Amino acid sequence: MELIKIIEDTATRVLHQNPGPIVRYRLLRDVLRKAPHDPELIQAKEALKDSHWVQELAGEQWQDGGWGAFHSRSTRLKQKIPSTEVGVERALALGLDATHPILSRAAAYILDILQGKIAFPDHPEKNDRWPTGMRLFLASTLSLIHPDHPALEADRQLWLRIAARTFQSGWYREEEEIEAHAELTGASVKGSYLVLNGRYQLNLLGSIKGTLSKELERALLEWLWERADGIGYLGMPLGCPPPDKPGPIDRWLASLELLARLFPAWVHFAQPSIEWLWRQRDEEGYWDFGPRPDPLIRLPLSDSWRERDDRQFDWTTRILILLRQYCDGKGLALSVYPRREL
Repeated sequence: MELIKIIEDTATRVLHQNPGPIVRYRLLRDVLRKAPHDPELIQAKEALKDSHWVQELAGEQWQDGGWGAFHSRSTRLKQKIPSTEVGVERALALGLDATHPILSRAAAYILDILQGKIAFPDHPEKNDRWPTGMRLFLASTLSLIHPDHPALEADRQLWLRIAARTFQSGWYREEEEIEAHAELTGASVKGSYLVLNGRYQLNLLGSIKGTLSKELERALLEWLWERADGIGYLGMPLGCPPPDKPGPIDRWLASLELLARLFPAWVHFAQPSIEWLWRQRDEEGYWDFGPRPDPLIRLPLSDSWRERDDRQFDWTTRILILLRQYCDGKGLALSVYPRREL
């Protein structure tokens, strides 16, 4: 039996159990792949406004379109959404897209900062990395909303040149990366967040398919898979299963989700991870990795986790989306073995 059939059947079973509006919409859009004009999908999208989490996100968005601090996490303000970066990521996790007022306002705000119309809200770091890093945080976050925005082209080309120089031998070379920055940005990159494994750089480099050559993409992903710390700011090795705790599992999944969204070649490396995920299904064919991970960005989706079913639906939805991306990337040429035997 094809894996895609089991994925779709599992999504349909969850839908029949009356999940919350976000779970319903994401299963219809991202697993069952309903067409934009499908009446069921349109109705589900309309219902997102009733979600507690969407209302919270809208209620904490500032008048300027941000959420206070941009990259740093504000502890001074008593907000559930501690930064603009988190606000954008949370909106996307909840199923909102660039047409939603929350994200359209956020995009306009980011663009104003990029174009120098308003100041970057965080306190500047006192080092030679800050101008490059600040620009990277802005461009990466805008790329999540509008990946093909013309304002991103110069930033994307800068990081493409750095990546091409760094991997020009076919392998990652730290000295080449250092020299590329010395010439192109003036930043001291060694051991910093500007190293190419950072999630911000990856968001930008993968925002338009085909930016990287196939050879460069494969070399980049092979290097990422071999790193003990995986993707920067997520910090989970990709080549082995995560510890059995919600936080590490959340960050491990976030790493795979980022690569699945951006880089088609991820399927050539991900099979062991997909097999491990498959073996974690329970007897109902669902997933449940426990309490809410911190920070609250990608989960929860349901309004409350007081009911175990809602927690189970949220974890299951997230994993079904990733499995669907894997199947699509492999051209649906997959079959499955009996449960826990993939």
